[in-house]
Amino acid sequence: MKSVLFVCTGNTCRSPMAAALLKHYAEQAGIAVRTASAGLGAFTGDPASEGAVAAMSELGVDLASHRSRKFHPALAEEFDLILVMTKSHKDQLLQLAPELAAKVYLLQEYEDSLKSQEELAETREKVYGITDPFGGSVEVYRQVRDEISQAVQAIVDAWQQEEGKQ
Repeated sequence: MKSVLFVCTGNTCRSPMAAALLKHYAEQAGIAVRTASAGLGAFTGDPASEGAVAAMSELGVDLASHRSRKFHPALAEEFDLILVMTKSHKDQLLQLAPELAAKVYLLQEYEDSLKSQEELAETREKVYGITDPFGGSVEVYRQVRDEISQAVQAIVDAWQQEEGKQ
């Protein structure tokens, strides 16, 4: 079973949306995955932001029971892959736990690592990072959700192809 930890700042918007979307798409594809999320600056026990809950409910994904938790290196050891939302998150995480370097990627960086050389050539100028929607309108949350959704769906598609080859 694959295991993925998503990390952002407060663990109320991006990382819980990403964890829920990956789990949702993987289940639809028949792929076993364990997902979780945490925040580098999170306060433990905060609910997902209203905008995140609203944007996700439009896709039939429920974030109402989500509660935030702070990232800790010991938590990361439980996961095969750690996906962060921005370069700043990656830098902070690797300062806390440099031993995790081999399994820490920006979400879109990992998505691109699964592409062919031809596909990569088309995205060479791409800037990685998922904008923090905190405090924005529901429309901003939808845009972020869709950005995350595109990346995690590409990951699930690549995993499906991998499993088909085995």
